Amino acid sequence: MNTVSTSHFAQEFQKLLLISPRYNLKHVMAENCDYADTAVKSKNCYYSFGVFYCEDVYYSRYSRKCTDCNGVTFCVGCQLCTECMACLNCYQCAFCENCHECTDCQFSIDCFGCSDCFGCVGLYKKKYYIFNKQLSKDEYMHYLAKIDLAHHRKFIDQEIEKLRKIAPQLNIHQLRTEDCIGENITESKNCYQCYDTFSSEDCLYTIEANANKDCCDLTVCFETELSYSCVQSPLCYNCNFLYQVDNSSNSEFCAYSRRLKNCFGCVYLEDKEYYILNKQYSPENYAREVERIKKEMIDAGEYNMKIFLCSDYEKRRMESETDPFIKI
Repeated sequence: MNTVSTSHFAQEFQKLLLISPRYNLKHVMAENCDYADTAVKSKNCYYSFGVFYCEDVYYSRYSRKCTDCNGVTFCVGCQLCTECMACLNCYQCAFCENCHECTDCQFSIDCFGCSDCFGCVGLYKKKYYIFNKQLSKDEYMHYLAKIDLAHHRKFIDQEIEKLRKIAPQLNIHQLRTEDCIGENITESKNCYQCYDTFSSEDCLYTIEANANKDCCDLTVCFETELSYSCVQSPLCYNCNFLYQVDNSSNSEFCAYSRRLKNCFGCVYLEDKEYYILNKQYSPENYAREVERIKKEMIDAGEYNMKIFLCSDYEKRRMESETDPFIKI
């Protein structure tokens, strides 16, 4: 059996990264999402990025279980919503931010359980409010009929800004969480320094990640478990240092692949097991060789994601981040 030195492993892995064109779109169990990127278990999504369990969603980013929405960002369980951000379980809302369980609300911020509210900030279970003032149903409907967004948008923004200066605002936005530290966390438990994270448990340092468990340093991952330092790698188990990999287990340093088992340093593979640098090994030789390579990488301080920086541009960018006098 030929052994692979650490330096040789790094060189060969980077060659594999450059040998084929990289993915332009990532779809995992998605249907009719040709113009969406990182669409997972979604259907009929157009020009959206990071959509999970979504259907008929357009021009949106990183949202989960949303249907018939347009222009939503970091939203969960919303329906018939337009231009909303960080909203949860809202119905037929527009231009709202950090609103939860709201219906037929527009231009509202930090509202919970409200319906038929316009331009409101920090309200709880209110109905027929405009700029935080109570109106009758007839007054409310009459006011909405007179509003012309094309001509009154500046006035609306000014009134909302006035309310934001006097209404208490939440320092962090968490809902149905337990022992969590971070921002925009929903339905999660024991998550530390996590951001834009949904339905996760026992995770550290994750961003734009949801439905993960026992993970650390994940970015845009979904239903991944017991994994470390993975990017855009959904539905994986017990994996480390993955980039654009899905439905894989017990693998490390892999990229642009799917359905891998026990693979190390592999790129552009599907349905493979016991591969190192895209070459197959017996289970016994695989385990022995991987253990040796990992030990050498750890001893050399190279057991990290830097091995993925294979182009001259990426290397210069890394150098510029560590040395302020180096420019790209």
